[in-house]
Amino acid sequence: MQITKRHQEFLVPESEIMYRVRHFQSELQQLSINPVWIEYPVDLTYFTGSSQSGVLLIPSEQEPVFYAKKSLNRAEQESPLTVKPYPGRKAILKKVKEISKNSRTIGLSMDITPASRYIWLKENLASYDIRDISMMIRLRRAVKSNWEISQIQEAAHQADTIFQEAGQYIHPGQTELETSALFEQRMRSSGHCGVMRTRGFGSELPIITVVSGNTALYPMNFDGPSGGEGPYPSAPTGGGWKKLEKGKSVLVDMVTSYNGYYSDQTRTFFLGKKLSQPAQRAYDFCRETLKKLEKNLKPGNDCSEIYEKIHKWAVDKGVPEGFMGFGENRVKFFGHGVGIELDEFPILAKKIDIPLQTGMVIAIEPKAYLKGIGALGLENTYVITDSGYQCLNKADQDIKFLS
Repeated sequence: MQITKRHQEFLVPESEIMYRVRHFQSELQQLSINPVWIEYPVDLTYFTGSSQSGVLLIPSEQEPVFYAKKSLNRAEQESPLTVKPYPGRKAILKKVKEISKNSRTIGLSMDITPASRYIWLKENLASYDIRDISMMIRLRRAVKSNWEISQIQEAAHQADTIFQEAGQYIHPGQTELETSALFEQRMRSSGHCGVMRTRGFGSELPIITVVSGNTALYPMNFDGPSGGEGPYPSAPTGGGWKKLEKGKSVLVDMVTSYNGYYSDQTRTFFLGKKLSQPAQRAYDFCRETLKKLEKNLKPGNDCSEIYEKIHKWAVDKGVPEGFMGFGENRVKFFGHGVGIELDEFPILAKKIDIPLQTGMVIAIEPKAYLKGIGALGLENTYVITDSGYQCLNKADQDIKFLS
């Protein structure tokens, strides 16, 4: 079958794929790694332009080959690389040996490779040095091209449009789940792919989190500041069966998506006419924190230094209750990279000694969590530019008061 005309406009340009491969190969040459074995679906998508299953072998100098399992037909049409049928386990090992010749070094993303795959490779390539190249790939993906930024901009535009309409989806008496479903329907009709991809082992998240009142403080398993009961103990994230109440905040944390790229943004709503003084102070503190962080979004600034600087400023000023998470939900970061996964580099956190670079995309999320009120805060997605940053989200940052 021929690829549908509907998908033609969404194919990754050949120049984009070849740029990624060539620059990655130059790094492999410097480290004497030859070849790299790529099997993780998101990394396959990044380097081939296709999300079909298989194994991609990237030599340090020769042309890469994508050995596609299913669907070969789609992989051939979606990827500009050489695509061949997957030849079987023994045959692909032979390909590795032919490529490596005397180097006897192979690269593997050990952060996401199953132990069974590593053991099998180690048993069959006993004389080879298997090196972890996961950081190489993640740092390469952290700097976005103009084409990638344009996809993220489209995702951010989805959020801006939906947040302008948000008042019609939030009503007292309906559950968090019902509210989430209204937002999700609008997100899907805007082009959201419907899945949330994260690199963290075992991470599972809904594409939108709507929490109100004390459920925003509820303990959860994900390393994020917002709590949430989730619908069941087996699905313990996001909104649950609690009904929205007057006098409580409603936090809407929405991850929009366009052509596989994400944008992350949060806005706060309040079911009432006025915040209490502690709640208003907490929200104002979050907005001031955001402005402080924005001033530090410049190429060359180190992620860990930004975090330490703003953390010290916040402590000296006097952080409000539940700043960056309530109780065990409290996190030690202010922002995270986004791209074709939600949890990419850079990360504004301790020990992340990565300098910001032009083209990096980061979501920053100062939030506070108050008993009896709920969550208050906001989140925007930014792209680092030569002179500083560009905020990709244009939606009003003020709290919206709903009756």
